[in-house]
Amino acid sequence: MSRRRKITAHSFLMFLSSLQISVVGLLLLFILTFWGTVAQVQHGLYAAQERYFSSFYFLAMGFFPFPGAQLVLWILFINLCCALFNRVKYTWENTGLIIVHYGLVLFFVSAFVIFHCAQESHLTLREGQTANVSQSYAQWEVALWPKTMDHAKNVLARSLKNNKAPESLSYHSQDPSLDLNFTVKAYYPNARAFSAPFAGIKEKYLNASNLNVLKPVPVEKEPEKNVAGIILQLEKNNKPLVLLYGAEEEPTLLTVDGKEYYLSLRHTHFPLPVTVTLIDFIMDKHPGTEIARSYKSRVEIMHDGVSREILISMNEPLRFKNYTFYQASYQIDALGREASTLAVVKNSGRILPYIATFVTFFGLALHFLFSAFRFQRTRK
Repeated sequence: MSRRRKITAHSFLMFLSSLQISVVGLLLLFILTFWGTVAQVQHGLYAAQERYFSSFYFLAMGFFPFPGAQLVLWILFINLCCALFNRVKYTWENTGLIIVHYGLVLFFVSAFVIFHCAQESHLTLREGQTANVSQSYAQWEVALWPKTMDHAKNVLARSLKNNKAPESLSYHSQDPSLDLNFTVKAYYPNARAFSAPFAGIKEKYLNASNLNVLKPVPVEKEPEKNVAGIILQLEKNNKPLVLLYGAEEEPTLLTVDGKEYYLSLRHTHFPLPVTVTLIDFIMDKHPGTEIARSYKSRVEIMHDGVSREILISMNEPLRFKNYTFYQASYQIDALGREASTLAVVKNSGRILPYIATFVTFFGLALHFLFSAFRFQRTRK
């Protein structure tokens, strides 16, 4: 008996390559896709994606553990690889089926690359508002810019990667003419900041909103609900302490050597290849209720001086180069003003699924062609 045959005869490998695992996995994917699609209406695109598709498991109904799409896809990938090694017969007549199986493997590789390399962010606009940058859901950065009339092109930002602050932040490395270095005294991925009587406060902080207390709170599972806070100490000018809070609307003014700068803790900004203007937000409600049945955004896209109007709905995203804009959610404030949130995905590996599709299609075509030849030979 050959070595390969001895290995394939192992009962555990036979179980991993069984068709029953494939059927159960595909059924679970169908349930998760339906479940996650319905949940987008109530919880938004990002929350539904994190719960149903990016997780290994989640608690259904609050207590019942249910496998997430990531776990199901890993099981199906192992099942497919074992089937390629254990069940597929490598003969000329099976060339088409072999190519199909490797095309499916390429689909899994594409999913892995996209999951770990794609850049996800969001863009929230009120009607008439324009933006050419999107914001991260979870990552934060400390932005600094000079106090001028036009600071849009002079913003320097230091990212807090993986929600972990370094021991120091230096803006000299980004701009050699700017000698500004900060020591990170405290950083909390989720915090609450407030003002307290100065009698009980030991430290005096520089802050635009007169905040002088920063307290950590437990990190939320949904990253968009976390509000970060950071305390920095400038390494010059008597070393003042600066308190920055992610929920502040106004930046903190900092004076160094007679020059004025603004500091702000904000979600990480990503430049977009286009300028987006929200012209109108349209929402349809279920009859007799205030529950949204569907919503869409009519936007103007400007690129290289050329503009066009696009309608982005829940099932019809906008694709531009490596970027895809999805209709994710919406907000209505106390004054009734509407705002639309677009999920922005930069996917440098988006060509991989197309290659996988072509390989799979070629394998199917080859398999059907060989089957037709075999049928003709049998008839003769």
